[in-house]
Amino acid sequence: MIANSGDIQITQCNNCKMINVWKPGLLLSFSFDQFYEFTKVAKQLNFNKFFEYSPDGNRVVILSTPFPDICLKFTRAELHDFVHAIDEAMYMHKVYELVHN
Repeated sequence: MIANSGDIQITQCNNCKMINVWKPGLLLSFSFDQFYEFTKVAKQLNFNKFFEYSPDGNRVVILSTPFPDICLKFTRAELHDFVHAIDEAMYMHKVYELVHN
């Protein structure tokens, strides 16, 4: 486990060179390069600028994934937890790279 924030966990497999993002009901797997690109997009998502209303009336933002038919939705608090987990995961990934290389 390289990050944990709210209901988001991020794990890294050094053997298979994959990073997994665990969110309730969803598991996304990325190569290291894919994860770097995904984090750039995720960190630029501005809740106030891009929110919309979900069918239940809550304000959410939608984040596209590298898989065209799969998008993630976040409330403001969930997006905060997600970005925090991504920051933590990127930091720990870099630490592991330094230690293992």
